Amino acid sequence: MKWFFLVLSLMCLGCNAVPPERLQTFQDAQSAFDAGEYRQSAALYEQLLDQGVQSGAVYYNLGNAWAKADEPVRAVAAYYHAKRYIPNDSHMNANLQTVLASNGGTMPPPENSFVDLLFFWQNQVGCHVKIWGSLALTALTFLEGVFYLFRQTKRRKRLLIGTAFFTAITFVSIGYDWYRFERVEQVIVTANVLPRKGNSEQYEPALVSPIPFGTLAVVLDERNDWYFLRFASGLEGWLPRSQTFRL
Repeated sequence: MKWFFLVLSLMCLGCNAVPPERLQTFQDAQSAFDAGEYRQSAALYEQLLDQGVQSGAVYYNLGNAWAKADEPVRAVAAYYHAKRYIPNDSHMNANLQTVLASNGGTMPPPENSFVDLLFFWQNQVGCHVKIWGSLALTALTFLEGVFYLFRQTKRRKRLLIGTAFFTAITFVSIGYDWYRFERVEQVIVTANVLPRKGNSEQYEPALVSPIPFGTLAVVLDERNDWYFLRFASGLEGWLPRSQTFRL
């Protein structure tokens, strides 16, 4: 089953054939995991990522390896990456919840920004599925355009406009993923900590309750090895860089 996911992931990346050396690396990583060599397994999975195999299966297995290696921060980071590709995978979400709960953290709340409400599927569909869906709609729009050139009827025109509209929506959805995952800097809180109102321990706490382990935050500013962060709740505060892990 793991081999199937790797092959499928490579296909989603546009590969015509699975390079044998990458399949071998994947097999070696799984063998190392089965033998209890969790750090070696994690290193091999990260090697695959460095080679461009960005997939939910690899990130999920990487998270499992780091969790077994007693590296909860790295495990949580890997699981968060996996959620971009397999957001509804029950095993991945269960493992993420276990690691978070074991370290005093909780599962992140659902995103409820205006964009997330408008694109209600945004966090329910993986990145690769969105890309393949947009490509299929693009091809359909092209075909509708060709048919319309040969037979310009009102029905054909409505179909062309409809497919073009939905194609544009899918590209906006992909663009939003690119922006929030590639352009917005995110970090994970690595302990149950209390943010400050400024970039020093001398400042008063910005919040009443500590931020739990594993909480995602967006970096708004950086000053003297401190991050000014915005959390999912909308609250903001400063934390030392040493108490965060870049996602």
